[in-house]
Amino acid sequence: MKQSLAFHDFSGIDFGEGEIKYHKGYILYVVWGSGIRLKVISQPYYQHLNIFKEDTLLYSLRSSQKEEFLSYVRNIIRDINAGKYQNKKSLKEQAFHIIQKRNLTSYMNNTKWYKLLKIINEKLPFRPPYVYKLLSDAPDREDIQPFENLPQSPQCWCGECFNYYRFYEIEYIRILPKYAINHGGLLIEKLEIFDETKELLHELDQAHIPYERDQQEIIIYGYR
Repeated sequence: MKQSLAFHDFSGIDFGEGEIKYHKGYILYVVWGSGIRLKVISQPYYQHLNIFKEDTLLYSLRSSQKEEFLSYVRNIIRDINAGKYQNKKSLKEQAFHIIQKRNLTSYMNNTKWYKLLKIINEKLPFRPPYVYKLLSDAPDREDIQPFENLPQSPQCWCGECFNYYRFYEIEYIRILPKYAINHGGLLIEKLEIFDETKELLHELDQAHIPYERDQQEIIIYGYR
């Protein structure tokens, strides 16, 4: 099983004028006198980095590769110390630039995203597993591929797990409305499969949320 980043993983990084304000469990929080703030959240299957200036989000990065993520962190901290984030565009401005550059069309809006969350949290038997791709995601995001195996449990859809509800960044989301519990052993599986595909499709149709089917998965595009 993959492990979260620990404090010693950051021990060789020179934060320059940055001061570590908080480091506990899977969260690292560093502040610079210029008003730049760095927040790193590390979980077993991905790492998430956010850079703020005052209350404006300047940059966000997710990666499933631990070593490459540490390399990204080192480069970003070097750029922060060099003052390269002082006049950087906000994340929303950057997202709009990507949308224009790639000539993407919006398929969702905040109202539809919140309708989707209401469906997930209030109208289904369980919260289904999912992966999502951001407009700004690193090219190593291998975990956004179709599910190879049925997950072993439902999944959290809270703000921290679902991109802090910054919907304008989400290019698409893949939902697998199934999971399986193995009541057997290592040699002989005895799977109990939980499937809410019909319920989810019904609710999406009722809410007029556009989607596509890809075998067992349901894809909802923010942009394409």
